[in-house]
Amino acid sequence: MFNRFRLVHKQLRLYKNFGLLGQKASVGLTLPIISLSRPYMAYMGTERSVVMITAPATKEFAESSERSNSSKKTTNKEQSDKSAESRMATSGIVESFPTGALVPKAETGVLNFLQKYPEYDGRDVTIAIFDSGVDPRATGLETLCDGKTVKVIERYDCSGCGDVDMKKKVTPDENGNIKGLSGNSLKLSPELMALNTDPEKAVRVGLKSFSDLLPSKVRNNIVAQAKLKHWDKPHKTATANASRKIVEFESQNPGEASKLPWDKKILKENLDFELEMLNSYEKVYGDIKTSYDCILFPTADGWLTIVDTTEQGDLDQALRIGEYSRTHETRNVDDFLSISVNVHDEGNVLEVVGMSSPHGTHVSSIASGNHSSRDVDGVAPNAKIVSMTIGDGRLGSMETGTALVRAMTKVMELCRDGRRIDVINMSYGEHANWSNSGRIGELMNEVVNKYGVVWVASAGNHGPALCTVGTPPDISQPSLIGVGAYVSPQMMEAEYAMREKLPGNVYTWTSRDPCIDGGQGVTVCAPGGAIASVPQFTMSKSQLMNGTSMAAPHVAGAVALLISGLKQQNIEYSPYSIKRAISVTATKLGYVDPFAQGHGLLNVEKAFEHLTEHRQSKDNMLRFSVRVGNNADKGIHLRQGVQRNSIDYNVYIEPIFYNDKEADPKDKFNFNVRLNLIASQPWVQCGAFLDLSYGTRSIAVRVDPTGLQPGVHSAVIRAYDTDCVQKGSLFEIPVTVVQPHVLESDQNTPVFEPASSKGDNSVEFQPNTIQRDFILVPERATWAELRMRITDPNRGEDIGKFFVHTNQLLPKQSCRKLETMKIVSVGSENESIMAFKVKSGRILELCIAKYWSNYGQSHLKYSLRFRGVEAHNPNAYVMHAGRGIHKLEIEALVAEDVQPQLQLKNAEVVLKPTEAKISPLSATRDVIPDGRQVYQNLLAFNLNVAKAADVSIYAPIFNDLLYEAEFESQMWMLFDANKALVATGDAHSHTSFTKLDKGEYTIRLQVRHEKRDLLEKISEANLVASFKLTSPLTLDFYENYNQCIVGGRKYVSSPLRLSTRVLYIAPITQERLTKANLPAQCAWLSGNLVFPQDEVGRRVAQHPFTYILNPAEKKSHTNGSSNGSSAAGSTATAAAVTTANGAKPKAPATPQAATSVTNPAAGDGISVQNDPPVDSSGSPASPKKGKANADDYAESFRDFQCSQIVKCELEMAEKIYNDVVAAHPKHLQANLLLIQNIESNQLKSQLPLTFVNAQKTSPPEAGESADKQKEDQKKVRSALERIVKLADKVIQETDSEALLSYYGLKNDTRADAAKIKTNMDKQKNTLIEALSKKGIAVAKLAVLDDCIKDSLAEINELYTEIIKFVDANDSKAIQFALWHAYAHGHYGRMYKYVVKLIEEKRTRDHFVELAAINGALGHEHIRTVINRMMITAFPSSFRLF
Repeated sequence: MFNRFRLVHKQLRLYKNFGLLGQKASVGLTLPIISLSRPYMAYMGTERSVVMITAPATKEFAESSERSNSSKKTTNKEQSDKSAESRMATSGIVESFPTGALVPKAETGVLNFLQKYPEYDGRDVTIAIFDSGVDPRATGLETLCDGKTVKVIERYDCSGCGDVDMKKKVTPDENGNIKGLSGNSLKLSPELMALNTDPEKAVRVGLKSFSDLLPSKVRNNIVAQAKLKHWDKPHKTATANASRKIVEFESQNPGEASKLPWDKKILKENLDFELEMLNSYEKVYGDIKTSYDCILFPTADGWLTIVDTTEQGDLDQALRIGEYSRTHETRNVDDFLSISVNVHDEGNVLEVVGMSSPHGTHVSSIASGNHSSRDVDGVAPNAKIVSMTIGDGRLGSMETGTALVRAMTKVMELCRDGRRIDVINMSYGEHANWSNSGRIGELMNEVVNKYGVVWVASAGNHGPALCTVGTPPDISQPSLIGVGAYVSPQMMEAEYAMREKLPGNVYTWTSRDPCIDGGQGVTVCAPGGAIASVPQFTMSKSQLMNGTSMAAPHVAGAVALLISGLKQQNIEYSPYSIKRAISVTATKLGYVDPFAQGHGLLNVEKAFEHLTEHRQSKDNMLRFSVRVGNNADKGIHLRQGVQRNSIDYNVYIEPIFYNDKEADPKDKFNFNVRLNLIASQPWVQCGAFLDLSYGTRSIAVRVDPTGLQPGVHSAVIRAYDTDCVQKGSLFEIPVTVVQPHVLESDQNTPVFEPASSKGDNSVEFQPNTIQRDFILVPERATWAELRMRITDPNRGEDIGKFFVHTNQLLPKQSCRKLETMKIVSVGSENESIMAFKVKSGRILELCIAKYWSNYGQSHLKYSLRFRGVEAHNPNAYVMHAGRGIHKLEIEALVAEDVQPQLQLKNAEVVLKPTEAKISPLSATRDVIPDGRQVYQNLLAFNLNVAKAADVSIYAPIFNDLLYEAEFESQMWMLFDANKALVATGDAHSHTSFTKLDKGEYTIRLQVRHEKRDLLEKISEANLVASFKLTSPLTLDFYENYNQCIVGGRKYVSSPLRLSTRVLYIAPITQERLTKANLPAQCAWLSGNLVFPQDEVGRRVAQHPFTYILNPAEKKSHTNGSSNGSSAAGSTATAAAVTTANGAKPKAPATPQAATSVTNPAAGDGISVQNDPPVDSSGSPASPKKGKANADDYAESFRDFQCSQIVKCELEMAEKIYNDVVAAHPKHLQANLLLIQNIESNQLKSQLPLTFVNAQKTSPPEAGESADKQKEDQKKVRSALERIVKLADKVIQETDSEALLSYYGLKNDTRADAAKIKTNMDKQKNTLIEALSKKGIAVAKLAVLDDCIKDSLAEINELYTEIIKFVDANDSKAIQFALWHAYAHGHYGRMYKYVVKLIEEKRTRDHFVELAAINGALGHEHIRTVINRMMITAFPSSFRLF
């Protein structure tokens, strides 16, 4: 007989997973109850798998609550009754809050345990938190229960994100002054210098960007606060003033700006550019990163770190902090960020510890928070904490192999040194592609098996589909404790503000067993939500977080309680006895999804009783290794098609002692246990008994799934010690079998509909009802459509929210490779349709769940329709251009309208390493005990970006691997030409794109391993740089082969039914590839190919397509570099010199060399282009036919002489120049080349304000230095005057009027027009360069003479001559335009020209000039920001890994 009860609800907003707010709930529901003979196997083995909330559940929890209350003292009960009466007396207002459920502990018996054993509160136990960092100043994490002893005893950033290179040592002068790496002067007070115990009184200096030591949200808060305090007021004032000037100018100069005279026009441009500058800095303010000078020196109390947070060099006011392990100091950098420090490698590395998210602090608070109110304490309030940051701030807090290995190494060291780590909590993880191997998993096993640390890991938040347990706990051995997330009625009330409490259950999203290899990943479940402490940078005392991340620390704290009690009772234990105890004593929840709860809800009291009762058990110090088959699987998992035959498995059982290699041989020899093996289901068979000694035994297990109905079926073989059955099973062999529904094959569209007892074919859903259907996807199906509708009457516009999770498992790939997760709104008026991609021939799990907190009953009618069209010929989705026409043989599942589309969106460039260097890493934190040195192979790559683009970078052989990888790290860092860090990537970087500006980049890839020989094998590993195309390349389809060849009639669309259609694709023409602006050395293009005409199908049924390009012609450069570094070398410049005579262009003459002004290294950035000599046919120069040998020799000798002018010392260059001019008086190029020599040897490359400020430096009053300064100024003046004379020679010998006349021609019909154009272009470039050189020299001379106004006329004349030929911001003229703007005080124009130069090549000099420009304008707030940007943008070395 079914029992029924009725609950009536009101509308509310529900708290959803991932911190989202939910939607409307239903009103009025009836919860049907189903009696189950075996509750923990509820609805397993039927046509569908359903987990429902039942009436016995509420009864169980009521009884549980009564038992809990009855355990309290009568006095407490009386006080509670009086309190309740008092609360009800005030108009229904409840005067007390259910604080005990904010950090839940009653559900697992923690409160009862601590009442019974108040001394077993975690004392003498240390928990290592592998997470994003713990804030020692967060509420509840300051001290232990005595109020004095520090709780967070160690704090490490294992990721390397906080590392600062401190190798550089400097010695302060007698006044304590040193120069920091920022370029700022720093002053050490006598007090600080007295603390320094370095024998040479030297200090170490470094530079650290603090932007990645805290979460992006907090960083944004810091920036916003700084902006409010120091930026907004002066910037708004400056912007208003600039706008006012523009209005005044326009009122004084009415009319169109284009009709203004040139002098008024540039004045208007200047005002506009000033406003543009202000607006641009307003936009980029949020991206500004702050770097601080770091100073480090030894003292009598250890290393002392000083961080110059003043940015002024006043170290007395700067942040001072000692090593955390010695001082336990944390210091605030600002109102948000607090840091601690550690020092490694004898001072060479400073480790600054921040926090990459609030997650780690919240986790620690659950495990071990100690508050004044015991209600909100953590589970083990007297346990110590060691914070191990494994989340890397450079990756947005994702864990890395480097961080994990360093954290495990530190745990091993602490255990070895007597500062034992008892428990590890790791609320982190990914999904591995396989779990039976992997370096990180092996080291995790070593931490547990050799050092005896109990490792607790969150199972993951990736349910409700099966096989979604993350790694860890899913590693090669079941050595870790995996935890699922549970929510109790009390949590619903206190944490989620639900209007009514539902029966307790697991969260909908908690990950489910089995592991893909059949093992059990979830050991127990525990409360998975809490309102607990968070770091101070959040500006919040506590926050609500939920997930298995919160369930794991609950179990870790509970384990700390158990260990605390065991230690005080001197009971020997091991990680195996702890895990076995909590497993066999957990409370099995019969109404809860068995795949989500493991052995059940944690029960601390019973676990402790089990440990004490069986303290003498011979198996406490050993584990039983269970390996299935040749792949060493952890269990048996059948999920490959329909199972029609029984299958036999060899299962290997081996007892392994704790720290097996060092265990007493006598214990091994004397070990023997006689086991009774019991299978929980009749379709699993094995022998009943096993006599097991030390060594490996195998047993045969037969699984007979032939009689199983469609659905998921689970069983377990338990092994009991026949001498002590009551202690529970010693080990288990889990078995999971999936029998799929097979859809009938006919000419109709395959449709799956679940069996239903309802007349409308609906399925009833209560809160947290989970329905699983397993369907064998038909052949040729490529996508499926799920159609859902609510059938409940009188629902009106109400909608239900359903969590739909579909999943297909692919060989050696994680559960995330082919899945869909989505919350779908379903109503009664219209069907809700959800489409997703499927793989034919493999089992699909369709999992539909009503969210755990979603009130109300819903009847859902749904069906799953399979559709498909795909190409089935070999290599259909890979096309090689060299093979010509590509063929596709297309078939549909039943009948589809086909409209193919192929779009290539990314261009892939293969980068080969330019260097691979293997070296040992840190001797203090990269040596695994005992003496296992970790090495790195550091590979360097060059990347050229010819045009700004979005680029993704990944290492193909390491990509998408982390826990399962052979190597422990594959991190890469991308640096610009100035060594500034631009982007960082690791295991999953192929999907992340970074906007890269034009320029040269260096990529450094670090791969780590303790075996040097393995690192040598990957020295030739390549990277791939994927460039997003600005516009996708679309390829056409043809039905006819010949039409494809000639580009004739294209194929667009047609129906396809029960037949094969052949289509052809032609290679992309070279013209289209050229227009696409592909990066140099592009190897292939990638994109997607879709076939269906149906819009829903086109969104999901996409086939990745690769188009392999023909090999590019070999060039001298590699790694996709189109031009290597800029052609600034003197050799390249001189090589461009040709046989021009420089004559005035009154008649066509021999073509001259082209010149340019793009080289900033040559004085003021003017140089000759490295174009090859050109003859009249446009081909590279060669000896002219018919010329006399003497003429040919003379020209060649002259060219050689010119090539030496820029190379030699000035004195020799002058001699060569004189020889060339004497022999070739019309060869104007010699003048420009000598100017380059003078600029490079006697003049610094200085931009206007930098040059001016250098001259303003007050000269010494007298003495040798004053004489030297005067002598230097004299040399500069002489050099500038010489440049003016040389430029004048070029200007005087060039007929500018003839050039202007030529460029005024619309069409040149002369037979040798091309030859004439080449000549004219080169003469024009030569003239522009000479004018620019002269103009800059004249301006500098005017600065030296302090008569810039007197020289304006001459400067203007040169400027107007230049702009007759090119724009002022042209690369040939921009340097002089910058000086012209300075001469007029046009700082807005100066800004615009400097920004243009930065776009071509970013240098520190450009930023110095920008700072000076804003200083001249009085914008000190902008000048400060630019100086800050400059420090970060131009580091002295590459960042440490």
